Amino acid sequence: MRKGLFIICLLARAALAFQIPGGHGGIAGPATGAILECRFDSALRMTDSAYLSGGNPLAAALHLAALGMRDVDFDSTIDAAAFARSYERALAAVDEYERARGVSAYSATLRGLVLGMRAAFHLRGGAYFAAAGSGMDAIRVMREARALDTANAEVDFFLGMYDYARADLKKRLWWVLFWYPGDRESGVRQLERGAAGAVVTKAASALALSDIYLKEGQPQKSREIIYALRREMPRSRFVLWAEAKYYDDRKMYSRAAIVYGRLADSYEKEAYGSYNSAVTRSRQARAYSRAGDTAMAVSACGRVIERGGGGRAGGVVRDAEKLLERLLK
Repeated sequence: MRKGLFIICLLARAALAFQIPGGHGGIAGPATGAILECRFDSALRMTDSAYLSGGNPLAAALHLAALGMRDVDFDSTIDAAAFARSYERALAAVDEYERARGVSAYSATLRGLVLGMRAAFHLRGGAYFAAAGSGMDAIRVMREARALDTANAEVDFFLGMYDYARADLKKRLWWVLFWYPGDRESGVRQLERGAAGAVVTKAASALALSDIYLKEGQPQKSREIIYALRREMPRSRFVLWAEAKYYDDRKMYSRAAIVYGRLADSYEKEAYGSYNSAVTRSRQARAYSRAGDTAMAVSACGRVIERGGGGRAGGVVRDAEKLLERLLK
């Protein structure tokens, strides 16, 4: 469910690390907080208002991020037309800023992030040609942003993820990626730099590292990141997903089941959450089963079946019915 590359949209609350013009930065903390805590309607309202009141390109980029991360959270494209409109507006806002003030590390970083979000949107949808075009543009612009300010850590998330994930991307985009001299070690180093010093992409880098450290056999590092993020954002579903994955990886199934239950409870309250609520409750049932807690696994299966669901959720319900049948034998 988690489309790791798209998490480039994720934004973190922190003191500003690269130069943001006066009047632009006030939206950063409230909007990024709302996005990380999955309060997407609130994030969309405040970023829209901030943009309309003065053409703030950061607000326009954050509006795009809110739409993108809403799709990631619900594992579904909620409103492709709205994303396209927001993308065009964000790009136009950066263009207007550069016409008035010239190109800067700030404007180039925003442009790179907007292009990167569009590339990830297309990649999630399987539109690989469109993803390749926007992705290459994003890399070029982010390199320009780095050249304008070598201390700018905001670009490290995208470049680091690109380095690390290049092998997987080459399966689909080999015609544009075969020449890129990236590697996994370089990717990790850049992500670590982003997690340490970025603002806009700080949490994105940290969450990516929590997953990568598990793959690289360094679970303690993953745990430290997840626990730190959980203390700051205990209700963030993005952090809860990372925590559940960590417990699953470490075969701590009872703890994983608790986290999946928190996710299911949260999704059940959301208008677009029916599929994810079924998936996470089903994962809770399987985690309890692996932990040897048959009674709790049966209960979780029953909740999936009771709520039902059509479309994609229908398959999840059928799987829960099969698991329940095995548990009751």
